[in-house]
Amino acid sequence: MKSLILSMLLLLSLNAGMNNNEEELKEKIKAMSVEKFARILANKTASAVPIKIDAITTVTKVIALENSVTYFKSIDLNHEMMKGKWENKSEYFKTVMFDQDSKIVCRVDFLNHMIVNKGLVLKYYYTDTEYRPLFSLL
Repeated sequence: MKSLILSMLLLLSLNAGMNNNEEELKEKIKAMSVEKFARILANKTASAVPIKIDAITTVTKVIALENSVTYFKSIDLNHEMMKGKWENKSEYFKTVMFDQDSKIVCRVDFLNHMIVNKGLVLKYYYTDTEYRPLFSLL
C-alpha cells in the first residue's frame, strides 16, 4: 500500500510536469485541499484494484467522499493460515489490521500531514471473500 501511495506521487509529478523534485511535490500535495487530495488518492488507488496486500488481504474497492477515503478490504478466511483461527482470534486480527493500517499512515509524511492538519479521514471496511462484513476501522 505504501508503494501505491508513493507511485501516486510519481504520477502526480508527471502530470504536473515537474522534474521529479520529491520535496516540491510533497509541498504541492500539502497545499491541496483535503477534498481534492482525497479524490486523487481514491482515484489512483481504485485504478489499481484489486491490490493484494498479503497472503490473506486484498483491497477490493476505494472511494472518496468529501474529506474521507474509504478502503474496502477482503480477508480470505479459507486460506490455510486462517483455518480455525478467525473464530477464536477475531479480536486479535482486528488489532493486527489496525496496526498494519496505522503504520502505513504514520510512515507517509504527506498523508500524516493531511490527517493531522487538514482533517483527512481514512476508513477501512473488512469483509470475507464473499463480501460478508467482518469489522470496520473508522
